[in-house]
Amino acid sequence: MTQMHLNRDRVFTWWARTVTSRPRAVLMISLLLAAASIWLTATRLEFHSDRSDLIDSSLKWQQRYVAYKELFPRWNDAVVVIDRGIPGGSAPPSTETVADAFTDALVERLRGDERFAAVNAGFDRGEAPPGMILFAGDETIEALTGQLGRLGPVLASPSLADLLRRSLLAGNDLPAAQRDELRSLLERAEASANGADASVLGIPGDEGFERLRTRSGRLNIVMVSLGLDEEAESGALSERIDALRGHIAALRRAPEFSLVSAGVTGVPVLEADETAQSMRDSTLAGMLSFAIVTALLVIVYRGLSTPLLALGSLLIGEAWSFAWVVLAVGHLQVLSAVFGGVILGLGSATAIHLIARLELVHPDHEHMAEAIAQTFRGVGPGIVTAAVTTAAAFGAMACTSFTGVAEMGIIAAGGVLLCTLSVMCCFPAMLMLLPHPERRIRSRHGGESRPFAGRLGPLLDARPGLSLTIAIVILAGACASATRVRYDTDLLKLMPGGAESVVWEHRLVQDDAQSVWHAVVLARDAAEARRLAERLSAVPHVSGIGGAADFLPGDEDVLRKRELLMSLPDPAPLRGLQRLAPADEVPALRQVLLTMVRAWKDSDPALAQSAGRLAELRVGENISRPLDQYAMERMLLMDRLDALRSAQLPQPNELPASLRELFVGRDGSLLLRIYPHDPSLNGAEAGASVLSPRHLGPFARAVRAIAPDATGPAMQIYYSTQLIQRAYLRAALLAFAAIVILVLIDFRNIADTLCALIPVVCGTSLLLGVMGLAGTDLNFANTIVASLIVGIGVDAGVHAIHRWRRQPTDRPAGLAGGSGRAITLTTMTSAAGFAAMLIAEHRGIRSLGFVMTVGLVMVWAATLLVLPPVLRLRSRRMSR
Repeated sequence: MTQMHLNRDRVFTWWARTVTSRPRAVLMISLLLAAASIWLTATRLEFHSDRSDLIDSSLKWQQRYVAYKELFPRWNDAVVVIDRGIPGGSAPPSTETVADAFTDALVERLRGDERFAAVNAGFDRGEAPPGMILFAGDETIEALTGQLGRLGPVLASPSLADLLRRSLLAGNDLPAAQRDELRSLLERAEASANGADASVLGIPGDEGFERLRTRSGRLNIVMVSLGLDEEAESGALSERIDALRGHIAALRRAPEFSLVSAGVTGVPVLEADETAQSMRDSTLAGMLSFAIVTALLVIVYRGLSTPLLALGSLLIGEAWSFAWVVLAVGHLQVLSAVFGGVILGLGSATAIHLIARLELVHPDHEHMAEAIAQTFRGVGPGIVTAAVTTAAAFGAMACTSFTGVAEMGIIAAGGVLLCTLSVMCCFPAMLMLLPHPERRIRSRHGGESRPFAGRLGPLLDARPGLSLTIAIVILAGACASATRVRYDTDLLKLMPGGAESVVWEHRLVQDDAQSVWHAVVLARDAAEARRLAERLSAVPHVSGIGGAADFLPGDEDVLRKRELLMSLPDPAPLRGLQRLAPADEVPALRQVLLTMVRAWKDSDPALAQSAGRLAELRVGENISRPLDQYAMERMLLMDRLDALRSAQLPQPNELPASLRELFVGRDGSLLLRIYPHDPSLNGAEAGASVLSPRHLGPFARAVRAIAPDATGPAMQIYYSTQLIQRAYLRAALLAFAAIVILVLIDFRNIADTLCALIPVVCGTSLLLGVMGLAGTDLNFANTIVASLIVGIGVDAGVHAIHRWRRQPTDRPAGLAGGSGRAITLTTMTSAAGFAAMLIAEHRGIRSLGFVMTVGLVMVWAATLLVLPPVLRLRSRRMSR
């Protein structure tokens, strides 16, 4: 034995004797640190839901996104969507009225809640300049000109009596529709005379409220500012979103609104929902994982005391690890939320290796303290090497430019070391505090040379060449299957399909092809915005341009709409017509009404009765009120026609404030929203989304070709996807390099180092092969699998090589003396920790659980079936 090995044995012997001679002091210090860690975690740990927090702020495209958010404070509005229709068909007027009333009631409630900084459901038409009619569609303008164009007789009739007199000219030839209109006019005049605050002409005016709606008119939109800046905690964001949903639910409990369909979506809501779901799933998976690991240990060790000691020491390490999160990073995010399950599996591995060796050596010692010292000398080097290399693998992730991966690496690296330290200190200390500790550990005969896997192990060990050939064939097939694996950029696939924000995002896209996952282009002025909009709208991957583009129609479009408006009657020549004096107007009206009674009493009794009722009113009974109302409405009609005929395209700063704040920045820049085509509307691609790889990439590249500084949610996903792929590849390579260096330092032998890496390399290849066969792609959540497999899987190879170096003739090579059993149990517990994630509703966490479970099983299979034949062939060669 070399001097280095002697010195190492002295260190582990000192460590074991220190822990076993002062167990109370060790345990007391550990528990005090755990209590302080729990307090620190409870008071200071945060959870960040904003995906921007995962990106390095020094990147130019990230800086553009931050600048955009500063210029447009309403960038993170929640979007409330109210359905005015009936699924599968159009809505009757009553349904639309109820939905509009629900919208008004919701806006009133939200504006009364100080937690919401701004609520925008539209604007008052009175605030809008006349030129806003030029933003309307051709159908709207044609309908308006048709309606107002029929009012020529009103313009030529300075009094109500003049207008009614014109109807008598047609006599009995008056069409039925015009008779109905005439009867309605008389009824409105009678209502006005009786004190009703109603229009006589019944012409819809410019007054009223213009709602934010999708182009189809089916969905009402309410933009709600949650009143939080980027520094706000995710808990505050979730609280605001819950409050918003609470207002909706409270309104829907009212009988008149019980059938209204409404929900909340938007980028911050989607991210907050994902965060909340991932936290619930991670917590539930952690609890289930702990239960499964406990059950496995109880079954394997046939009792409670040993598993409870192992889990107790592991829980202390978990507490320390969370304190490390607070001190090193300060928060968790979507990626790092699963670190608890990772630490649970790795920490339990340390306890299992200690117990597996103790079972074999403690029968040879009268006192447990000496058995623990021998165990530390036997498996301690492997445990420490595995922990350091795993921590180094995770720590290498901190060198990437993707902040999310870097934080995950820092958190996991510290957690691995702390859990290893807690188990190596607390487990033997707690064991020594029990009465008769030697009775708590089962005895397994055979000593440190006990074979593994019964008769199967030596059988495989006897034919290493055949075993290795079969393994190579399987690996070749796996590598061929691995070529089918792709990276899926679609974040919506990671969230539960039934999540409210996802459901309403899909409904918004299907109704108007306007996804919250759009690109944003900023223009300095209206001219530049118009040029950009024209170029971008011609791109095949773009379905439409929103934002400021809705208020910047093209010159040809404006000219065509102006021609339509110029077809309206010109009121200028008729303004000089004067109404009769009040003393003469009432008798003239009564005379016309009585004439109408005589003319229509036989052919249209209802019309005659309406005229008769109005004629019977006296001056004292306010018959003059409808006359004044008519004159006023006629003048308003003339003013409106003048304004429409001379309508000029308004500038952005002339629009209502509630519209300006949505697309005019603090510096006067104009915001264009570039919407991608929604593939789900194509029957051949049902289920796909705008974020799918086949659509996001071409869309983003097409937008960048015209607007290189484009930003927005879709562009962030595009850029971050490229960053993630590079970061994960870099992290995996750095982790692999760190492991190679550390294992080489430990073994000081290149061949041994390469052999220790066989389980990781083969296991990863087999995993990718299984993913290819199962049709499972890499995604935002599970791409970290390469670094995790490298970090976790190296333990098996390190322990097997340490075992083989001590006793190269044991069978099977590297797995005897409890190593194979410990590797199997550690793999089972680690895999169980990840398998618990399969119950998650968050599909990203579920995919990570599936990939990691399969990956660990593949690493275990490579350790048992590929590594021993290689080591046996090396043993034979060395013995020659």
